[in-house]
Amino acid sequence: MGIFDFFKKNKRKEQENNRCPLDVEEAEETDLWAEAYVAKPQCYAKEGKEPFLTFVITEGVNTILPMYPNESYKVGNGHFSDIRLTFVSTTKLGEVVDLPFFHCVPALSNYAVEIREPNVLIRGLNAAEMGVLISGVKQSLKHY
Repeated sequence: MGIFDFFKKNKRKEQENNRCPLDVEEAEETDLWAEAYVAKPQCYAKEGKEPFLTFVITEGVNTILPMYPNESYKVGNGHFSDIRLTFVSTTKLGEVVDLPFFHCVPALSNYAVEIREPNVLIRGLNAAEMGVLISGVKQSLKHY
């Protein structure tokens, strides 16, 4: 069971029970996976610090993220010490917010459309949704 599965399991059953026939037909017509942005990792290193990995989520863009980035991407013989998500707002003058990947997972699971291991499709977030997600994660980091 992947990390997104943990948060999505019960929601998926509820959505299937509430789905109407038109929703199924529309989903078949449009393959969201084919049209989604595949988040490619960017590796950065600051002088004297361990390299870290980051993925970008842009406002309004359906994004495919890896469910197990620490297993999919490695540095040398080990894992990256830090994996981040960078949120880019297109309506707030390109505002950029960088947060720890695994702290964002519970909030992002609310926007997961479908899971095809080892990836998850996250629907495009609008500015308000992105703002709520970022605020919630920042708040949780204060208590961490």
